[in-house]
Amino acid sequence: MKGKHFILYGRIRKEVISMSHYVISISREFGSGGRIIGKQLAAKLGIPCYDRTIIQKTAEKSGLSPEFIARAEERARSRFHLSIAPVDLGGRSSSPSSVSVNQQAFFAQAKVIRELAEQGSCVIVGRCSDYVLGDNPDCLKVFVHADLPARSQRCIQEYGLSAQGLTERINQTDRGRANYYNYYTGHTWGEMRQYDLTINSSVSGIDGAVELIAQLLEQREQH
Repeated sequence: MKGKHFILYGRIRKEVISMSHYVISISREFGSGGRIIGKQLAAKLGIPCYDRTIIQKTAEKSGLSPEFIARAEERARSRFHLSIAPVDLGGRSSSPSSVSVNQQAFFAQAKVIRELAEQGSCVIVGRCSDYVLGDNPDCLKVFVHADLPARSQRCIQEYGLSAQGLTERINQTDRGRANYYNYYTGHTWGEMRQYDLTINSSVSGIDGAVELIAQLLEQREQH
């Protein structure tokens, strides 16, 4: 497969780098700007970015409705830190009759994520993609977090949310993401050792985070 070509813009240098096949998985706290970072990074590299569009792609391939998949996610998010063994994504020990319908939706989504990663370089935001692609050596796993004041400000200014009750909404959304991730992977959401790079976007800013990820891709290619 021919490598993608992109340009890194820094304060001092500007260069064109040829990269091989790669996938960037971005996990993020609510309001940290992780989705924006993913989209801007994909635009910079000239590759697609997948986030909630994966639900529609999963529905098209699996025959499950987008509403069913979204409800399955919501049910998993509402569970309070259940601890189970990670699901077998290879399906070697599971059959359709031995897993719940919620897990069937997760399996279907995981299959789509793997297929997207195999098709070509891309950015995937959320969806437990760091776990799904855990054995893929071409996957760079990133976690984006931020200070609560910066997250609150972004939620108000960019997402149009009300300041009333915002802190609880942010915490509730993060609890839901953690529950979903912990339930299906058996790992702890946000645990730094699971990622290749963690970024505090309160410090780096959106543009700085994009640049950091692009630079790490360059370093991986050189090594």
